[in-house]
Amino acid sequence: MRAADGAIEVVQVTDEGIKLGVIGDTTPVGICGSGLVDAVYVLHKAKLIDDSGRFVTDEVALEIAPHLASRLLTREAGDRIFVLHWDGEEPTVYLSQRDVRELQFAKASIATGWRLLLEEVGLVDDDVQQVLLAGSFGSYLSPASAIGIGLVPKLPVMRIVSAGNVAGEGAKMVLLSSTERSGATTLLDEVDYVELSDRPDFNDKFFLELALPS
Repeated sequence: MRAADGAIEVVQVTDEGIKLGVIGDTTPVGICGSGLVDAVYVLHKAKLIDDSGRFVTDEVALEIAPHLASRLLTREAGDRIFVLHWDGEEPTVYLSQRDVRELQFAKASIATGWRLLLEEVGLVDDDVQQVLLAGSFGSYLSPASAIGIGLVPKLPVMRIVSAGNVAGEGAKMVLLSSTERSGATTLLDEVDYVELSDRPDFNDKFFLELALPS
């Protein structure tokens, strides 16, 4: 769901179980993007999600994380879920196997993109000085979680920076300033468009990026 009241935006694993951060400090009704990234990261770190993105079996969950194992359920259709919030005995907000898979596809697309762009200019991950996360999603995303699932290069957390609404701010700058418009035109001349999907190695690299980092 979008980042509105009732959306889980932060998920943490504690010694007692799960701690949630909910927009509006109200009853959880869903999970937004930053909460989804958090959930997959912390559950993978707790080894309840393996590197391939699959939930572990009940037996494994009981062995490695007994304080969380009761949240891992199999529904009648055979779908595996991890419950984030209950209403009595009814699971009302949960992370499904499909949710995990969809996040893997999204993060693989992004990670493949920046890896191939680095190759295009002859650089490696360690050459990246800073990552700017733009937009509302980037404003709330945990840098540690983004690094942990492989969404961004593995840098010190302080070098993953929320840049805010850069599109909106940029639009205002060029509308109000001829100098900024001139600068934008100059910058545009220095930008090269790279069609990543045409590269013969795109699919292979995308497949490798689907896995969660060990």
